[in-house]
Amino acid sequence: MMFRSQTRWWCSALALAGALLGRTPAAEPPPLAEHQIKALYLFNFTKYVEWPAATNNATPFVIGVCEAREVKDDLVEITRDKRVQGRPIVVQTIKAAQDVATCQLLFIGATDQARLVDLLKLARNSAVLTVGETEDFLAQGGIINFVRQENNMRVAISLDAAQRARLVVSAKLLAVAKLVKGRPEAPRK
Repeated sequence: MMFRSQTRWWCSALALAGALLGRTPAAEPPPLAEHQIKALYLFNFTKYVEWPAATNNATPFVIGVCEAREVKDDLVEITRDKRVQGRPIVVQTIKAAQDVATCQLLFIGATDQARLVDLLKLARNSAVLTVGETEDFLAQGGIINFVRQENNMRVAISLDAAQRARLVVSAKLLAVAKLVKGRPEAPRK
């Protein structure tokens, strides 16, 4: 909600300034907040990761979020009326361990360290793309980790963990990663 209202405010401000000056100002929009960037990344991961074929395209594609309310709120806005592999997207807060089984993508915020190992164990060997933001996330078994590099948000990817989850990470996503652990498997035939 905040993402949409900030965008509307900025567009309105530019339009008003343009009307007052008789032209459109050559200004850049304000930078996005870190939680907004992470939400955009999470949504875009759905475009560059291939999940095993869904048995029922009518069931929602579930993005679970643990301990990251701002990211969840932004994701709800970004994914409104969007689909992944033909499936509607649902963003939900992960409150209990059994909720992990319903996810295709699981984001574990940095403040949920107490449950990190347990959540990753529940997702291991399932077709769940796990994404985190802590230093040892990949070593704990996560698939994608957010990494800050000189005021930029980057990602590190564990191909071994992705392959264990039966997920295929696009070469386009691998090309922009700061770090890729493991080797790509042979293409599926």
